[in-house]
Amino acid sequence: MRSDRLNESSGSFGEANQKVVNINVATYTVLAADSGTIYDLNRAAGIVITLPAAEPGLVYEFHVGTTFTGTFGIDAASSSDTLQGNILLVDKDTVGAHVASNAGATVGWSCPAAADHQIVADADTKGRFIGGMVKYQCISESKWQISGMLYGDGTLATPFT
Repeated sequence: MRSDRLNESSGSFGEANQKVVNINVATYTVLAADSGTIYDLNRAAGIVITLPAAEPGLVYEFHVGTTFTGTFGIDAASSSDTLQGNILLVDKDTVGAHVASNAGATVGWSCPAAADHQIVADADTKGRFIGGMVKYQCISESKWQISGMLYGDGTLATPFT
């Protein structure tokens, strides 16, 4: 047992708990000081999140806590702070099932283009259903590495722009 990984106050293994912030307002700006936070998005009418300027080491996670009827978006602070990585999009109607083969409409990977700096889930096909999770990890002064899974409906489409 490694004692340096033991949380002395609780006697358990692991790191400190992550802070979770509920967002239920139309616009929200994330602060660099809140790196490591999980944001729970809970305003069905829509939410637009703005990230801080890209700074290596910043990490944020976004949980879709409610099904959106409006747009949920996550914007980099600048159009020069671009995205790399991918998000798995899954049709919500396949939840609880095993998809053995895929015609492209029920499960797919979305990857941002070189200049993409936003996620804009403005339609059911782009992943605005409850349960999705997206992680942003800043890897340079102009690059966010993204990963996660979103739930959509119908013929799925990329949420990146």
